[in-house]
Amino acid sequence: MMFLLHGPAYVTLLAVGEPPILSCDVVKCLYLLQTSPWFCSKVRSAFYSGPSFCLPLSRLLKGSAITVKMLKLCSLGLLLCFLVPSHGTTPGTVVRIHQEALEFASQQGKPYLLRGLLGIQLPGLKGNAGLFGSLMNLVGIKIMDAELPHLSVNLVEDIGIQVSLGSNLHIRANLLVAPLELKVGTSILLDVRIMRSPRGCPILSITACKSLLGDVQILVGGNNLLGWLSPIKKHLHAVLLDKMCLSISNVFLGLNAKLGTLVGVNPINSMSNLQYSMLDPPVITSEYIDMPLSNDFKMMGKHIEDASTGPSFSLPPQATVSDNSMVNMGLSEDFFNNYFATLGQSGALNLNIGVQSGSGGYRLTRSMFETAIPSIAKRYPQDVFVGLNVVLSRSPILHFQEGEAVVTLSPAIQLLVGASGASSQTQVLATFGVDLSLSLKMVVTVTSLQVSVGLQGAIGLEVESSSIEITQVSDLRRVVASVLEEAFLPHLNANLGVGFSLPKMSNVQYVSPEIEIHEDYAQVNCDLAYSG
Repeated sequence: MMFLLHGPAYVTLLAVGEPPILSCDVVKCLYLLQTSPWFCSKVRSAFYSGPSFCLPLSRLLKGSAITVKMLKLCSLGLLLCFLVPSHGTTPGTVVRIHQEALEFASQQGKPYLLRGLLGIQLPGLKGNAGLFGSLMNLVGIKIMDAELPHLSVNLVEDIGIQVSLGSNLHIRANLLVAPLELKVGTSILLDVRIMRSPRGCPILSITACKSLLGDVQILVGGNNLLGWLSPIKKHLHAVLLDKMCLSISNVFLGLNAKLGTLVGVNPINSMSNLQYSMLDPPVITSEYIDMPLSNDFKMMGKHIEDASTGPSFSLPPQATVSDNSMVNMGLSEDFFNNYFATLGQSGALNLNIGVQSGSGGYRLTRSMFETAIPSIAKRYPQDVFVGLNVVLSRSPILHFQEGEAVVTLSPAIQLLVGASGASSQTQVLATFGVDLSLSLKMVVTVTSLQVSVGLQGAIGLEVESSSIEITQVSDLRRVVASVLEEAFLPHLNANLGVGFSLPKMSNVQYVSPEIEIHEDYAQVNCDLAYSG
C-alpha cells in the first residue's frame, strides 16, 4: 500500500499490484480517514501498527472555524511522515525531554488552545411548539472569551502524556426576548501517546479524551436567571461536551506537522547531508521521555555505510545526570565517526597546498625542506616551487573519554615540486604516512553544533616512498608538523566549523547550551525558546 502525491495536496491510495483504491485531495482523504472505518483500516494496515488515531473530525469540520488551508498543511505533514524514507538501523542520538520542557511547551501552546476553544461553533436551540416554546429559541451562540486558569502536563510511565486543563468560557447568545450572557467552567483530560510511523516520523495520537462542565450561569442585565431556563443549560452541556474534546484534540494533532520537521534533511556541505528519524517508540518514565533517533548520512544522494560497531546507544538513567536542563541530547561516538566519514568521503578534509598558488596565502619553498632533505638542493640547484598534497587515506576516528575528545587522522602526504612558470609540470618526490592526534572542541549555536580541532602531541611520520634521499626524518617530521599546524588545521576547522544541525522542531530554539564529554558519548544540555 502506498500514497502518491500529485501536486501540493492530492493523493492516490494504491495497493501494490492492484488498481488505485482511491484518489482524492488531502482534505477529502483526511475526512475519509476520520469517518470511514474501511479507509482508515486500509491506511493503518499499510502504514501504522499502533493504536488508532482516527477521530470523527468530520464533526469538527462542521463545528470549528478551521480553514481548509490549515487542514491541508497538517494533513500533508502527516502524509509526508509516511512517505519520508528511514534507513538508519542503530540509534546514534537520544533526545531526552524532561517534564520541565513539557510544561514550557504547554504554556507556549496556551494561545492555540484558547484559539481552539474560541473556534468552537455552537448550534442554536429551537424551542418547543407554542408561545412559550418560541420564546426559548436560542440563536447566535458564540464563545466570546476563554480563559485557561489551569493547564498541567504529566508523564505516565510506559504509556504517554496526560494533559489536564480547566477553562472558563464566556458565551453570548440571543433569545427572542433578550440577549443573554452565559458563563461556564469546564475541564478536559487528554491521554496522548507518542507513536512512530513506519517511516520514522513521531506522531501524536489521542487515545482518550474526557470533558466535564460545571454549572452554566445565564445572565440577563448582569443578573443570574433562575432555573426556568434549564433547557438552555442542557443544550450547552450536550454540545460543549462533544465539541470541546474534538477541538482540543485537533490542536494537539496539529502539532504533528511540526513534529515532522524533526526528520527533515539537514545539509552538511554541498555534497552531503544528514537526516534524523525516530527508530523506535520513545521510552517514557515519570520524569522524562527518551526519543532514540537513527542518523542517515548521505553523500550525493547515496547512503554512507554505518560505522556503528557497538550496541545501541542510550543515555544513562536520570539518577546519573546532574544537569537540570529542559532537554539533554546524547550523541554517540558512532554518530561522530559517521559524520567524519561523510566529510572524509566528500573530500572536504583533503588539502592541496599548490605548487603555484599555495593554500589560503600559505606558500612552501625549497629552503624550508633543505635541512630535512639536503639532496633536494643538489637535484634542483635553481629555486623551485614546493607543494604538499594531503589526502585522508582512512576515515577519522573519534574517541570520547571523560572530559576529553580525541580525533585520530591518518593522511597520506605527497611532496611535490615544480619549476617556475604557469606551464610547468609537477613531480612527486616522496609520499609520507602521517598519524595525527587532534583534540576536539564543540560549540552549540542557534543553528548547529560546530566542531574545531587542535594538534595534540607530536605527529607520527613514515616515509612510504621516495625518489630522493631522505636522511633526516626527525627534521622532516618537524617541518611537516609546522606546515600541518599552519595550513592544514585551519583548513580542517573551516570545514568542521560549518557543523551540523541538531534534532529540533522548526519553531523551537535551544537556549544556553552546554556540552559535557563522557565515556563513549557527548551530551548537549539546553533549555528551550519558542520562535512561533
